[in-house]
Amino acid sequence: MYKLLALVCTMTTTANASSNPTTASVDELRQMVVELQSEVAQLKNQDNQWLNEQRSDQVRSLIHDVLADADTRSSLQGTGANAGYSKGAFLQSSDGNWKLKINGQLQSRWLYNDANGLDSQHGFEQRRTKIKFSGHIGDPSWVYKIALTWSRGGGSNTEDAWAGKKFDDGSWFKFGQFKQNFLRENIISSSKKLAVESSMLNNAFKYGWSQGLEYGWKNEDIKIIVQYTDGPGQSNTAALSAPTNAWVARTEFRFGEAGWKDFDYLTSKSGAKSGWLIGVAYENYDNDGGTFEYGNANANESSGWTVDVSYRSDGWNVFGYMVETTGKNTANADEVDSSGWLLQGGFLANDNVELFAQYQEGEVSGSNMDMDAIRIGFNYWPTAGSNNIKWTTDVAWAGKTITNGGAGTPSADWISSGNGWRDDTGSEKDQMLLRTQLQVLF
Repeated sequence: MYKLLALVCTMTTTANASSNPTTASVDELRQMVVELQSEVAQLKNQDNQWLNEQRSDQVRSLIHDVLADADTRSSLQGTGANAGYSKGAFLQSSDGNWKLKINGQLQSRWLYNDANGLDSQHGFEQRRTKIKFSGHIGDPSWVYKIALTWSRGGGSNTEDAWAGKKFDDGSWFKFGQFKQNFLRENIISSSKKLAVESSMLNNAFKYGWSQGLEYGWKNEDIKIIVQYTDGPGQSNTAALSAPTNAWVARTEFRFGEAGWKDFDYLTSKSGAKSGWLIGVAYENYDNDGGTFEYGNANANESSGWTVDVSYRSDGWNVFGYMVETTGKNTANADEVDSSGWLLQGGFLANDNVELFAQYQEGEVSGSNMDMDAIRIGFNYWPTAGSNNIKWTTDVAWAGKTITNGGAGTPSADWISSGNGWRDDTGSEKDQMLLRTQLQVLF
């Protein structure tokens, strides 16, 4: 800075001394200018270095703050979580040891019933409204399921509510409330059936949901399940309300390329692998608390068996079964034998449409309560290969008189508010039932 002042003073003095400065004076001025330029350059370089260091310090401080904030958020979230949709919405820990899966089911239905001697009826109903929670806790071997359903009247109910353990040898156990594995038509989910609703045979012989224990084992070709429960249809009961000892044992044999999961459906699939499934099951219960209706008998003891055969291939399927039970009322020594059989099949007209037909027949010994019905219909999937949206329509005719209930131990149980059939008047027959349903799964 002092050189700049000296230069100014020199220039002023020189200008006052003469209007024609000497060569020495000019050289001195040039040298001072060169020295001043060098000092200015050094000052600029020092300023830039200071600014760069200050900026680097600021950036390092910002990065440190961001990383600290990320660590704080990560600690608040545990180890981090994964979420998405894969056959249901799910939330899962990053290590895979905790998982919650959420599914829902809606079935909106319209039906028309025409029975001789009765006024025809038609109307809408919300047949099924369900929400399901499933997954595992602690590690993938500890599994659970909770399924809640809302009835057509609006009240809620519990279907599944169980916890279980899967073992490395292919075995497992369940404890809680679950569906019992007797009749295969009943075992298959309501979202994966062929027709709009299960058959009248299913209504009479299904075990449905109950509370108890289940042990099972399977390999690639054989599955064995044994259940000890409170009996058929005894869901959501108190421990001391109905002292029933009920056993269900079922064995299944698989043949061909189709896997176990391929037989979870009673509908056809394009490109499906071919295979057979043969099932055999036995049921037995002893109800010390009184009688209830099962197998077309109002009894406190029952034993029975069923055999079913399924075949699947590319674009078509066939399924059939036989069932027979004996109900006993020990109070009056009455005994009722009831049996039935069903055969159905479907094939894909194209990738989106399946046509199907079904025939069923049932008998009750010593009474006029026999039943038969034939059904035809179609399934339509807007998205080929996806069961998330399905529209099903079917029409059926019952050739014999449909009876509901009865006097004494024989008690026909073919119809329910859910399947749409009605109790015929007197000896009337040839009842007709038309149903159409939209299903949405998520």
